[in-house]
Amino acid sequence: MNEFIEKNRRLLHFYCETLRTIGSVILILVFLGGFATAIFALLSEFGYWHTPKSFNMNMIARLPSFLGGIVFWIGIIGLAQFIKYLFERNYKPGWILRHGNKILYLYAATLVVEAIIRFCFLTVIRNASDFPIHFYLLHWLPDVSKGLILVGLGQILRRLMPVIEESKTLV
Repeated sequence: MNEFIEKNRRLLHFYCETLRTIGSVILILVFLGGFATAIFALLSEFGYWHTPKSFNMNMIARLPSFLGGIVFWIGIIGLAQFIKYLFERNYKPGWILRHGNKILYLYAATLVVEAIIRFCFLTVIRNASDFPIHFYLLHWLPDVSKGLILVGLGQILRRLMPVIEESKTLV
């Protein structure tokens, strides 16, 4: 592993900086989207923007997406920290990397909450009898899959960090 890191140090540094840049762009877009959603909700609430009631409920249902975007940003920054932790000898893991497994579990929980809110939105606001059961499965299956993958990645990260720390102390 050390030979691979030495041969690809510049490439790993490039990946780290690219992930930080992408993370910054994602953070800006998430906050702009959340800000726009809040502005439209307030304008429609006070009568300055005429929208149907279902549109306002749809904006409320977007809150977990906003939180999921924040957790996704934290995951991108954590990946950048992980790469830097691999190729820098004296770099100590940051807070995000030390608590990465919990962040991945939080992201998985956010996906589940978002799926539940979407399900409630479809059944309460719209007529539930209009949608067959396979429609619900098609909407839930990707979220469940992502959640299980994130939980697995959290388990891998929890077990991998001590191994990397030990291999760095041996060199």
